[in-house]
Amino acid sequence: MGKGGFVASVVGTIAVIIIIGLSVGTQKHKQEESRTKVMPKVEVKPKTAVMPKTVVKPKTAVKPKTVVKPKTEDDPIHEAKLWKNYRLPTSLVPLYYNVTLWPQLKMDIYGRYIFIGHSGAAFMCVNETDLILIHSYELKYSLTWGRHHAMLRGLSGAKAPAIKKIWLEVETQYLVVQLSEKLQVGMTYWLYTEFQGELADDLRGFYRSEFFENGVKKVVATTQMQPTFARKAFPCFDEPAMKAVFHMTLIHPLRTVALANATEIIFHNKKLVLQTKFEPTEKMSTYLLAFVVSDFISIKSPAEIRIWAQRKAIEAGQGKYALNITGNIINFYQNYYNSTYPLQKSDQIALPTFSFGAMENSFKEKALLFDPSMSSNQDHEWALMANSHEVAHMWFGNLVTMKWWNDLWLNEGLATYVSYLGADDVQPTWNMKDLMVLYEVQKAFALDAVASSHPLSSPEEKVNTPAEIADQFDYITYSKGAAVLRMLSEFLSEPVFARGLSAYLKQFAYGNTVYTDLWGNLQEVMTEIMNRWILQMGYPVVTIDTQTGRISQEHFLLDSESDYEWFVPIKWMKNGTVMGQHWLLEKTATHEPMRTNSEWVLANVNVSGFYRVNYDSQNWQRLISQLTSDHSVIPVINRAQILDDAFKLARAKIISITVALSITKYLSEEREYMPWESAIKKLDHFFLMFDWTEVYGAMEVNAISLACITGVEGCVNLTKTWYRQWMENPDKNPIHPNLKMTVYCNAIAAGGVEEWEFGWNMYKSSSSAAEAEMLLYGLSCSKDLSLLSRYLKYTLGVNMIRKQDATSAILYVANNKHGHLLTWFFIRDNWDHIIYEGGLFSFSRIILGVSKRFSTLFELIWLRQFREELLYSGFINTAFVVHHAIETTKANMKWVAQNKKEVMRWLTEESA
Repeated sequence: MGKGGFVASVVGTIAVIIIIGLSVGTQKHKQEESRTKVMPKVEVKPKTAVMPKTVVKPKTAVKPKTVVKPKTEDDPIHEAKLWKNYRLPTSLVPLYYNVTLWPQLKMDIYGRYIFIGHSGAAFMCVNETDLILIHSYELKYSLTWGRHHAMLRGLSGAKAPAIKKIWLEVETQYLVVQLSEKLQVGMTYWLYTEFQGELADDLRGFYRSEFFENGVKKVVATTQMQPTFARKAFPCFDEPAMKAVFHMTLIHPLRTVALANATEIIFHNKKLVLQTKFEPTEKMSTYLLAFVVSDFISIKSPAEIRIWAQRKAIEAGQGKYALNITGNIINFYQNYYNSTYPLQKSDQIALPTFSFGAMENSFKEKALLFDPSMSSNQDHEWALMANSHEVAHMWFGNLVTMKWWNDLWLNEGLATYVSYLGADDVQPTWNMKDLMVLYEVQKAFALDAVASSHPLSSPEEKVNTPAEIADQFDYITYSKGAAVLRMLSEFLSEPVFARGLSAYLKQFAYGNTVYTDLWGNLQEVMTEIMNRWILQMGYPVVTIDTQTGRISQEHFLLDSESDYEWFVPIKWMKNGTVMGQHWLLEKTATHEPMRTNSEWVLANVNVSGFYRVNYDSQNWQRLISQLTSDHSVIPVINRAQILDDAFKLARAKIISITVALSITKYLSEEREYMPWESAIKKLDHFFLMFDWTEVYGAMEVNAISLACITGVEGCVNLTKTWYRQWMENPDKNPIHPNLKMTVYCNAIAAGGVEEWEFGWNMYKSSSSAAEAEMLLYGLSCSKDLSLLSRYLKYTLGVNMIRKQDATSAILYVANNKHGHLLTWFFIRDNWDHIIYEGGLFSFSRIILGVSKRFSTLFELIWLRQFREELLYSGFINTAFVVHHAIETTKANMKWVAQNKKEVMRWLTEESA
């Protein structure tokens, strides 16, 4: 049962709700030379043209001798210097690729894991050129028969010019082929290469994932191509609009299985190795390519749905939930989109290490596997949402793909939005459509309220480098994108919106789009309305004065100003009666029906729009009175949003903090999950700001019991008892999965080295991804700085904490008030390692996570110094993340100065 249903079912045990829901507010942040061997002869037939025959004779391992070196000063000068641009020229269009890869799952004689391969790319010339630019990153090329590091041939009667020069352009990640003559427009050509790459454990491109089975290390060769890492597996035109057909062949060890996007069609046993050839893919973008070599096993449904994972996980039944829901989710989307599933099969694989939560077919183990005896309700919910999101991408992202990364929100926002619809259809009692307000809308509200936010869609020319592309993968793209599309669906109506999506998919199937293409399939007026929400950062706060009926809007920012305006759809009610929808089309207007002296007015019913709402003081008091007397008259989603709006409006000094605090008094009668969760998130900010001040003491006797977070003795003793029982009998854990994170955290916090060491040993030996994640969190709760320091250092070790979990572990320690400064100095000492291993997205999460407590001048100075150091070192995009933290810190400083006394007074009065 999901969160919504779970909390509603335990009305009679509110004390347990408090322990579960309030004891760990911080846990809500949960949320990556040449060939040494040569392949046997492989013949792969393209769809439209015949691949030139290539026969490579096997030979024994030799030390690499031939590599392509970066261009030097002696390289030829081309007047256009197109290789200096990060974007591919439009002169060539790929048609299909033949790719053969052979990952080596054991170290070579030089102590490396490598893969070797050869590939051919067929392309058409559409604009006259004497250059071939094809992406290549960290690949080493062998000389071909023509004594160049690539070979060019004409197809279908075309004559290929001679190759004049080949070099690697390292900065822009190109293999550059300069020709003696220009290619002919309308003719097709074939570029063949042989290469070698490292099968590194960096979670990018073609990489290795490791795990231990019965004490023996196992290696999986797998992929993560998004956004710009297909070029790390083989040379390719690595841009989303450069769609092509892919013919894949994988050579792999005996007793392993090979998977790829398409279905296996030919399987050869070459005695020493296996060779698996796959059907040609549909026309697709390079970043969607996926292939895996492993010894995993699977379970299968009659509808060609397979769930792959480690043998012990599949045999334990941990893949059954995913298998049961995937077919239902696919059927829902087929009906919703009025579009058939675009592939012949569905493979989903749980990987030991993976940089994202999931990516189309590849998942972190916890995102795909579910063990009812070990997994919590939250794990259950995540497994559902991850599956629903990735299946949604089969239409939005795969069938129809954004033209360029500046419109990434179109893929991810749509997939995020409809994933809640798919999840709600599969688990209708969990209220997933409503929970989207908590998980996406409120998250987007928080992140989009600072001046360093950004629009959903940026000009295409502003997103060029791999670092700038990586910047697009943030919560604005995912959560705000989903929130804005939810608003669009609400004011159009869901059936109209769904029909528009269906028409959009049919029109652009297997193609690429920009965001305005979607509006054309809805209503013409959409462009004018939606551009305000897409091309402007932020969102409005709508203020309603019930004394006059006046409505106004202004850009909601915590510590800045702007003059943006939006077209705002306002669904509203008066005294419990829904009054319809009113549009605010200018900065200020009057709507006479909203004028009243006695009835309460509530706007943004069910949070159907992406904006906050403020009222005159009399209406605030009327809403508080209604909540206190009979809160059920107000929709549950709005009860959650009233809390969220009030606290954020108070933080922006638009209303008094005591108004927000007064709303929480009704919660003693609240039995629904959403308002409680909203309140917990808002009160968490109080702990972050006041945990080392005298205000913290007053919070212990606030109207809301804060259980273990404030050290309530009964809660602490209970968690210590349960944890001790487990320590005495490690094979029998008496703690319910829904309580584990709370118990682990508080027992380790109240304990010492013994409790921590036990938790660490159980983490290392856990065979359940869900259990390991809960222990990973619990270990961060210690109050012992030496243990926390050791724990942080473990995130740097390859055999201690997995790379994919390092970011979470660091954030967990940062959320511990005893560890957050320790974490800050750890980041300052190791920021280059964190960026290199985890990338900009992980670094952003860490910086924003560790700095959210910052509210002093010293901490502001630290951030400014760090930003200057990053700028000096050339990490411009990374420095921008720190700039965001600086803005938040300044807002925190201002908030504490303005509210500390008032909060202290209110708490003291309420506890008297």
